[in-house]
Amino acid sequence: MPARTIDRTSAVVEAAARLTLTEYAILGLLGHLTEPISGYDLRKVVERSVGYIWQPSKTQLYAVLRRLVAAGLASEEHVRQTHRPDKTLYAITPTGRAAIRAWLDRDEDESEPDRSIFVLKLFFGAQGDRAALVRQLVAFRDAYARRLSVYEAKWDARPEAERRPSDDFTRMTLRYGIERARAAVEWANATLEELA
Repeated sequence: MPARTIDRTSAVVEAAARLTLTEYAILGLLGHLTEPISGYDLRKVVERSVGYIWQPSKTQLYAVLRRLVAAGLASEEHVRQTHRPDKTLYAITPTGRAAIRAWLDRDEDESEPDRSIFVLKLFFGAQGDRAALVRQLVAFRDAYARRLSVYEAKWDARPEAERRPSDDFTRMTLRYGIERARAAVEWANATLEELA
């Protein structure tokens, strides 16, 4: 491999190591899409897909898109429109694809895979009001039950003939969400029985 290619690759890996999780998620979404997309439409994609796992605020999304463009990881194209406000379309660049690849290939520390405020409160439950904890546990269970319903509806929403190769990974992630939500609901029900 020529020295120049090695230098560029190591620079991409170095730059990728400095990205935040939000920057990786937005860059990954840009890489997941087949066409350039506006920030507004990207926000809708987030809400329909990865938003169940991770979701930035609206202002954060636009700030991150600007940072990715400034870093050369994404490109922007300004589109003039006659009957609507002008818009900016964003797309991942080859450097951005290399950065995502470097991140995907890197081992991560999963020492905090689940940081639930309610579970932390339950840990200290002996110091609080049992009825308040039960009320919060019901809300916790109901939130996961609603999420489970959404995930299960998405599971069969797209016919096999319309699926793309990237959909396999999306479905694997969705299956994780279904199993995790189902386990949370089952745990909450068992815990409610124990607290009764």
